[in-house]
Formats: sequence, C-alpha cells, structure tokens
Amino acid sequence: MSETEALHVLEEENRLLCERLAALENEDPPSRTQNNSPAPPEMPEPPPVYYKEPKIGEPPTFDGKASEFHPFLQQAKLYIRMRHLTFPKDKDEFHVSYILSRLRSGPAEWGQALLESGSPLLKDYDAFLAKFTSIYENKERHSQLEDRLARLKQVGSTSAYSTEFFSLCAILSIDPDTRMGDFRLGLKSGVQDSLALLPMPTTFEALSTRAIRIDNAQYSAHKNTETRHNNPSSKSQQRLSQQQSSNSSCPPPSRPPPVPNYASNPLASHPGSTHSSAPYFQLIDEEKERRKREKLCGYCGDPNHTIENCPGVTAKNAKKLANDIRSKPPPSFTSHAVVIAPLIFPADSRSPNLGKSNA
Repeated sequence: MSETEALHVLEEENRLLCERLAALENEDPPSRTQNNSPAPPEMPEPPPVYYKEPKIGEPPTFDGKASEFHPFLQQAKLYIRMRHLTFPKDKDEFHVSYILSRLRSGPAEWGQALLESGSPLLKDYDAFLAKFTSIYENKERHSQLEDRLARLKQVGSTSAYSTEFFSLCAILSIDPDTRMGDFRLGLKSGVQDSLALLPMPTTFEALSTRAIRIDNAQYSAHKNTETRHNNPSSKSQQRLSQQQSSNSSCPPPSRPPPVPNYASNPLASHPGSTHSSAPYFQLIDEEKERRKREKLCGYCGDPNHTIENCPGVTAKNAKKLANDIRSKPPPSFTSHAVVIAPLIFPADSRSPNLGKSNA
C-alpha cells in the first residue's frame, strides 16, 4: 500500500470517530453520567461554640487622688479588654458607662454632669479617656519618675535593681541602652569592680545579665563563708590547722642543761630565792661540802647570808608555827570561883605593939 492510500484510510477512520463522538454528545447527559454508587451522607452542622469570659477582679474605685489615677485607669482598661463579650469593641458607650460606675466623690460628680448634659463624650471612648486623663492625672508624675530613675541605687539583689531600672525606662519611653552608664553607677561596689575587669557589653540586656550573674556568684560565696565560720567542726579544724602551722614554724624548745651537784630542791637550784612554798629535799653530801667551802647559806645557797638569818628558814618556821596553831583544837574556857576566907590569928600570937596600941 502506498503512502497516499494509507493517508486516505486514516482520514476515513478519523471521520468515523468524529461522527460517533458527535452522536454520543447528543445523547442524554444523565444517562451518560449515571452512577450506581450511593450518595455520600450529609455531614451534620457543628454545634455552636460558647465562649466563657475569664473571671477577673474589678478595678478599685477612684475618688480623685492623683497618685491613684494611673493604677485605676490601667486596671479598668484591662478589665474591659478581658471581658470583650460584655464590652464589644463597637460599643463605646458601654466602656464609658463602666468607668463612670467606678468613680466616687469629685470624679463621680463630673460623670453625673456628663450624663445629665448628654455629652458626646459618652459615645466616644477615646475622647472620654483623653478628657478624663487631662483632668485627674498626676501632672508631676513624669518628673517624679525621672528623679526616681536618677537616684536609683542597688539595695537588694542585682535582679531586683535591674527590673526596676528597666521598668522606669519603659514608663518614661527611654531606651535603656542609652542609660547603661547610670545603671553601672547604681550597682554595688563589688559588682562594679568585677564588671571593670571584663569587656563592656554593647546592650543593656547583656550588661544586666552579666551583672546579675556576678552578684549571684558573690552572694553564694559569701553564704558559703558564713556557713564555714558558723560550723563548730570547721572552727575546730581551723584552730587545729593554725596550731600545727605555728608549731611547724617555731623551733622546738631547748632542754635545760642538767645540774650535776644540785639536789631537786628549787631553792638549791636557784640561790637567793626565798620562795617558802617549794618542797624541800635532802641535800647530797657533795652539795653540803660545796656550800660550806664557799661560805654559802646551807639552806638556800645564797652567799649574802648564813643559815642562821636565812629568810627561807624564817618563812619556813613561821609557816610551821601557823600550821601548828591551826591544827590545835581551841582551848576550853572554865570559870573558877575564888573564895577568900578571913584570917584569924590566935591570942598569944598578937604583936606586943598591937596590944600596947589597943591599951
């Protein structure tokens, strides 16, 4: 078959296929797309979701004190934001009405005037807050916070000091990175000295973190030192080590040279001593001869006196006498009656002179 005949055959087949396709398209579409599979079940609608507002305490009442204005306004805003179902965003009169309900004394009278006059502030929450703030806020609050930041010093931990410093900067809209020098000057001297040995951080966060770590390390070391000092066992070990070190540093004491000719009596070892309370021992014969030869006292060995006038012997005798007196019992006292009888002379023994005188 030539190429021309093959081409005619393909054209004829293509024509027949096109006619058959056109016939299929003219048929009923449902009959062509009919499917015997069951229809999918319908999905039930999800139940409605009910949102429960969180429980949060109401803000305190405000009676016009300037120092309490910002805490009151902050808590009132937080309460309204957390209860967004009760206070929708598009209902400004709800927000204003709630804040008016928390006012007392002078501010309450101002709110009553707004209600009686039908002020447009009741329906504009932002305008109401601006007017409310301009009347009752603390006009000196900004300068007071700046003065507080300038005088702030670390009293407790570095962590508490850093938190307060950062909070004041945030309230005053100050970048803490520009006040890093003031932060370092307010730290304790020990923390400042440790920071001076390290490279200067480039951000306030890095400086604060490093200062807190240094302060915690110094506090832990201080507590460990106090614990060791207060522990009795550590104190005894410390005293023992000090004694050992002192004993090792001092030379051992030299032994006194022996006395060959002296007895054990301290008075004999130290001539001239009058210490009478020392015990006495018998002198050896060599020592007696030496004292006699050198004309020393035979009792104490002093060359300035003899044994007859030795103070040691005198003290010894006095002590012995005192001991004897103390050892004797007290004498018993007995009263004796003395009777004096009259003298009677016999008659023949009278003196002749007496008789003459009587005559």
